[in-house]
Formats: sequence, structure tokens, C-alpha cells
Amino acid sequence: MSNVNKPVIPAEVADAIEELRTLRRGEATNRDILLRRERIGNPYYTALISIPYDTLMAALVNGYERELTEEQRKHDILREAYFELLGTEFASGINYTLTTLGVAVSGVNAE
Repeated sequence: MSNVNKPVIPAEVADAIEELRTLRRGEATNRDILLRRERIGNPYYTALISIPYDTLMAALVNGYERELTEEQRKHDILREAYFELLGTEFASGINYTLTTLGVAVSGVNAE
């Protein structure tokens, strides 16, 4: 099943699906969730209709990925940049410090 289309859905929709699944002790079927989508006045209605029907069906059948918020996207970019810098700059700083202090550590600044 490598060709499975796992749509990316907004967090509100993912929350609604997960809550509906737990309301009936994990026994809520895809049909139950789709029926909730059709009931105006249902607390999950707004979230479930915010995405196209086909996308909701694909999410229920194939699973889904949560859409990242702008803050989460920025955090991921910063984290990636930090660890990239940490890998190179931090190691260079340790190597420089140990060499300056005359300390030899095997695998770091000594053979």
C-alpha cells in the first residue's frame, strides 16, 4: 500500500475525527463520522464541512496527516537550522577549546 493517499487536514478536523472516534469507545465507524458531517447543529459539523467530502473520505479510509500551524512550521525550520549548526559549529567550538587548553580527547581532537 505504498500508493495510499494520506491527505493533510487542518488540526480542527483531525481533532473532530479523533473526538468522534473516542466518543463511542473507539467504535465510531467512518459512516458515523460522515453522518455527523451532515447534521447541522452538531458540534463537529463546522470542522467536518471545512474540507471537501472526498478529502474527508480519504482521511477516514487512508489515515491523515495534521496540517502544521504557522508557528509549528517556523519552529521546525528553526529546529532544523539549530541542529545543523549544532552539528558543525558546536563540534568546531569543542575541538578549538580542547586544543587551546591542550587537552587531547580520542575521537574529538586526537587520533
